[in-house]
Amino acid sequence: MHKIFPRAASFLDAAAARPLLPSSHMPALRLAGPFTRANLITTRLRSRPWPRCGSGGAVARRGLCCSAEEAERRDSAGGDGDRISPERKQRGRGDAATGSGELLAIPGVGPRNQRKLVEKGFDGVAQLKQLYRDKFFGKSNDKMVEFLQSSVGIIHKNHAESITLFIKESVDEEVKDTDTSKPSRSKRLTFCVEGNISVGKSTFLQRIANETIELRDLVEIVPEPVAKWQDVGPDHFNILDAFYAEPQRYAYTFQNYVFVTRLMQEKESSSGIKPLRLMERSVFSDRMVFVRAVHEAKWMNEMEISIYDSWFDPVVSSLPGLIPDGFIYLRASPDTCHKRMLVRKRSEEGGVSLDYLQGLHEKHESWLLPSQGQGSGLLSVSQLPMHLEGSLHPEILDRVFFLEGDHMHSSIQKVPALILDCENDIDFNRDIEAKQQYARQVAEFFEFVKKKNESLSAETSDGDKSRSQQIMLPGRGDLWVPGPGGSPLPKSALQSLEFRRAMSSFLSK
Repeated sequence: MHKIFPRAASFLDAAAARPLLPSSHMPALRLAGPFTRANLITTRLRSRPWPRCGSGGAVARRGLCCSAEEAERRDSAGGDGDRISPERKQRGRGDAATGSGELLAIPGVGPRNQRKLVEKGFDGVAQLKQLYRDKFFGKSNDKMVEFLQSSVGIIHKNHAESITLFIKESVDEEVKDTDTSKPSRSKRLTFCVEGNISVGKSTFLQRIANETIELRDLVEIVPEPVAKWQDVGPDHFNILDAFYAEPQRYAYTFQNYVFVTRLMQEKESSSGIKPLRLMERSVFSDRMVFVRAVHEAKWMNEMEISIYDSWFDPVVSSLPGLIPDGFIYLRASPDTCHKRMLVRKRSEEGGVSLDYLQGLHEKHESWLLPSQGQGSGLLSVSQLPMHLEGSLHPEILDRVFFLEGDHMHSSIQKVPALILDCENDIDFNRDIEAKQQYARQVAEFFEFVKKKNESLSAETSDGDKSRSQQIMLPGRGDLWVPGPGGSPLPKSALQSLEFRRAMSSFLSK
């Protein structure tokens, strides 16, 4: 027996020779049957753990156990010799309350994260929903993810993202069912803020859109997801840095991921309640500016750009949330953008040359500025229907244009764009008038687009009353004018028309 359990045998021998406590303090240790490993384990499982002693009394001074009553009293107080605070008792009750598994049912919450949430006062899903409503509703998910990591102590970012997404979707469902005052999606407008690298988009969004009386209660700001590009996956890859370091290797990979993050961003910000959502750039500037640039620079080969286009068109067409109600083009020369880029010193942009900025500038111009349009280019506001032209404020009369042209993606044909001059460096801390002027122009553009959309909605709702004015395209490809005695238009009539211009004029009436 000593060979198998030398410590156990020594302990039992000592106990038999001199009992440690009087019988009134501890029952005698008895072993049923022969002494075996199984009996020892069973006895240990059945026996009560030795209670801790208090700080007083002769027994305590000898290092021996206190009475069973004293042990029970101290165990109920928390298991140590000090008085337990009411807060810790409450925390213990919180842990017990979550034992039902309510928090554990949330993706990303395990026992450790559950304990951290409870310690911060989030005893259940209801408290997390209230946190989201109070601090993060209508904002980027990154804000709540950052809170869960920094304030709650959730270590892994993917766990914090899973918790945030679960809570967001739960709140969104409740809002959809109960909030009848929330404006419908069709009444909420989205503008995409476009411009060259370092033109001042972030400054515009934060200092003008977020700080002026004209806009701060009107807009929700959705910044470009640069942080997602700098921290990809559990290994924290910086794909933005990889692209600038080896553009030929990572151009296609980077543009793919940019598109994915814009999809994520659109979904995260889609449930906001403010009437105007300002998004920094769009999938259209990705395709018409940056993808074109890397393709022309031979950083994306023919096969890669064909693959990109093969999924870009159908995905965009199936997701109307990606199509903005208007564009805001912040315009400045490449030289000015280059100087600002050198000032801000973003580490990944160290290799960006003035020539590269020049190419991006030209592509923005050909896309968004009327004088640089190809062919028919852009449709000027002077060609707007009279009821819309009269609604355009004089301050932006020469700054608003409709996008149109063969080079334009079909989903943004006739979407209006506001051109803002950002060539001059402005200290917005001092030049309050300039700051307010930019804000007024955006607010007036918002009102113009809002009225335009309302007018189009009214025309659509009246469409059934004027079927004779509709043009339909049958399967055989001829234009058909329905109505009594209706017949297809002869091809000879179509040949004498500038078809695209004629259709644009017809649809705008």
